[in-house]
Amino acid sequence: MSNSSVNEKDLVIDKAIAVTCFSMAVIIVGLNGLVIFTLSRQKGNNRLHFFIRHLAIADLLVGLIAVTGDALNIGILHAEWLAGDVTCRMHRYACYVILIVSNNLLIGMSVDRFLAVKCPLRKITGGYMPYQTIIIGCWVLGLALPSWLIPFFGTEYSLTYPQISCKVKLKTDGQWQAFVWSTLTGIFLLPLFAISVCYIGISLVVWQHWKDGQRLTEVKDKSQAQGILERARPNMLGLLPKAKVRSIKMTFIVCFAFFVCWMPATLIYLFDVHRLNFLESTTKRMLERLYPLNSLCNPLIFIMFNTKLFTCRKKNAHAHDKDNIGTHLTIS
Repeated sequence: MSNSSVNEKDLVIDKAIAVTCFSMAVIIVGLNGLVIFTLSRQKGNNRLHFFIRHLAIADLLVGLIAVTGDALNIGILHAEWLAGDVTCRMHRYACYVILIVSNNLLIGMSVDRFLAVKCPLRKITGGYMPYQTIIIGCWVLGLALPSWLIPFFGTEYSLTYPQISCKVKLKTDGQWQAFVWSTLTGIFLLPLFAISVCYIGISLVVWQHWKDGQRLTEVKDKSQAQGILERARPNMLGLLPKAKVRSIKMTFIVCFAFFVCWMPATLIYLFDVHRLNFLESTTKRMLERLYPLNSLCNPLIFIMFNTKLFTCRKKNAHAHDKDNIGTHLTIS
């Protein structure tokens, strides 16, 4: 496509999108790669670390597929698609898959934290639910849910510019509204609702135990876990164990970052499909592509809450082994 097909203002915007997306992609891949590498070398990972590892894998794919794809297709090729119809459909499908998986894992982490507060000793007392089931479910749902969208993807010749574009092929306003609402529900609204319910549940459980003057680690029959409880006692002072408080804070901040990063793009898509266009086109195009900041914030938050994992391990090896009993009891 010649530059004459695109006006000068669009060229400037496309260059800005290319620079922004490539920069985000490099940082997203680098940070999530660091988290995956560090946790892969870590022995005795707790269940929360397994969630973080899978979240980092999904976020890394967001950087490689979705963000890099935007940089190449929008920023470099100016929305011209050169790879054919089948590749267009698979690329669009893959973008939806990794976004849904990433957001599903946030739901899984929130559910796991709720269960950790509601039933803190479930692993010891026989009420343990394998976290692998939740993680596998997140990936399976992520692969299955966007499959119905494949027939709506494809290449189409654009009348605005003499080129072939990879796009969603819908004609009427009603079809577009149904498509946007359904996809945003699966990617943003449903995860937001599920995460909110989990943290409301956590707040209610903590408030009830505070009202009753009872620690969350107390059980009716302590004989089943008395030995472990005694050894972990320094980590279990107060209403909530220290390790559990830290893990809840971290997952809450991760989920809050998800809300902040996705809200601008969600509102713009909804305003646009209902023809409430009060933003200038340049601002709108840039804000639409800020959602991957969620995949950048997730590893940053994890690194901030787990600085010991990313520093010299020899100095902290003894202290880490000493804390493992309490950490596995409260986070596992």
